Amino acid sequence: MSVCAMALSKSLWRAAPRLVGAGANEPLDVPNMNLPFDLTVGEVPWEIMVNGIGGPGNPFVEFMEEVGWADVNSWGVVVNSFEELELSHIPALESFYRDGARAWCLGPLFLCDQAQAQAPRDKSKGAEGLFELGRWLDERAVAPPGSVMYVSFGTQADVSSAQLDELAHGLEMSGVPFVWVVRSGSWSVPEGLEGRIEGRGLILRKWVDQRYMLGHRAVGGFLSHCGWNSVLESVSAGVPILAWPMMAEQPFNAKLIVEGLEAGLRIEAAGSRVADDGVVFKREAICRGVRELMGGAKGRRARDRAQALGRVAHRAVGDGGSSRDAMTRLISELREC
Repeated sequence: MSVCAMALSKSLWRAAPRLVGAGANEPLDVPNMNLPFDLTVGEVPWEIMVNGIGGPGNPFVEFMEEVGWADVNSWGVVVNSFEELELSHIPALESFYRDGARAWCLGPLFLCDQAQAQAPRDKSKGAEGLFELGRWLDERAVAPPGSVMYVSFGTQADVSSAQLDELAHGLEMSGVPFVWVVRSGSWSVPEGLEGRIEGRGLILRKWVDQRYMLGHRAVGGFLSHCGWNSVLESVSAGVPILAWPMMAEQPFNAKLIVEGLEAGLRIEAAGSRVADDGVVFKREAICRGVRELMGGAKGRRARDRAQALGRVAHRAVGDGGSSRDAMTRLISELREC
């Protein structure tokens, strides 16, 4: 979870009881936070709002209260982020802890792993599909690089079959090359679609190394649920995000990346709401978002910003970087305890 999302969640958890009954479009004023975006009551995740409606005896509320108090009474908190990304939000997060507690930004932690993320380079058992993926991407990295959209919603979010149908048609309509990793085991690709996208789109149902995908020269955009690890991996690779938040603190992450950091765009659909079949965005809105991120003026600005942040992320974990220095100070203080 990001520094911003952690601070916001703690503040809004306390405020949830008085927010119950407020209109969804009512603006929120969050004390002690200089947010780079506007926030409304309707954008607060239910996991936070349940504190206002759960009542005594609600197991989830009681669990979250217990975890919350244990957290704020601790010596400090380690955050998988880097100071340059969220410097203005660190004091707000630290204010929830006991006097002298620190928020230690040590990330992006995956950049500290020296192992290079790679796709299989041979057709060893079980790796045939991934070998073909690597070859497919290599062919599209030549001219022009950054032309492929990577699509993945992580391992937890459930997406209805009707919404997956709309996404499939939206990607087809966009005309943009794509690699889409699908988690659903029950969804079937719309009839005839695979034939129509042959050579331009890949739909995969197996695990793919996301670091490898985002680091490949062929990939120039990421349609993401905005889980924090995915956001960090995308930013660190200099790849802009097309935000589609789905649960938990993901709406906060989406606002931070799109409105605060300006390293992504959001799928826009006026008056969109979850229909009975689970559809949030129609294919036309998805098509517009993909085209704008991958070829529009807003997309180019987001890409420039993401690439700049990527360079900062790598410096943060290097010698003399903010995250490396924070780790050194943390170890020093732990030794003195």
